[in-house]
Amino acid sequence: IISVFIAVIFFGLGYITSKSHKQLCPQTTNEQKGDFQAGWDAAKQRLSETGFMPMLDDIESMEIKTANGEVTEINGNKISVKIYPLEPLADLELDNRVVEVDENTKVYQSVVKDQKEFQKELDEFRKKIDERINNPEGNTGPLTPPSGFIKKETNLAAIKIGQQITVTAEQDIKNLEQFKAIEIIIQSEAVEGATN
Repeated sequence: IISVFIAVIFFGLGYITSKSHKQLCPQTTNEQKGDFQAGWDAAKQRLSETGFMPMLDDIESMEIKTANGEVTEINGNKISVKIYPLEPLADLELDNRVVEVDENTKVYQSVVKDQKEFQKELDEFRKKIDERINNPEGNTGPLTPPSGFIKKETNLAAIKIGQQITVTAEQDIKNLEQFKAIEIIIQSEAVEGATN
């Protein structure tokens, strides 16, 4: 009788626990996913309106053709890349992209520039800034600082799993899970160390 009584108690506890677990952790349906997306969009709208993220509307309306990330898989002419989010509240499912490559895709290796040459370019850049400060009306247009790296042409075989790459496409890739690359730059180890 005691064994039956204990079994009934544990059965009851198990039933209550499983019922509360289903209430706390329900299975996600397509309808619930739609509700989540609507809530997510409302949260982004609210952040934009309150001024916490004033640039959010600008980010969402602009075209994005370049992404940076780590190569996670190479399968024939398709490269899987875990990218750095293109916007603060981007869809989490778009953190992983598939990049298609073909014979027209240009591949470059980013190589550290000779330090003497880079220093010379920096000095020239500083000189241009000083000229603009002393004569603001005389110079127009943006000034671009020199890069510490140069692009050296290579081939698709140079791309390896774990490397950091920059991918450029012809179309807006902001919401695309898969797209064709027109250019891929393999980042040098110095760049990888700077981003980690």
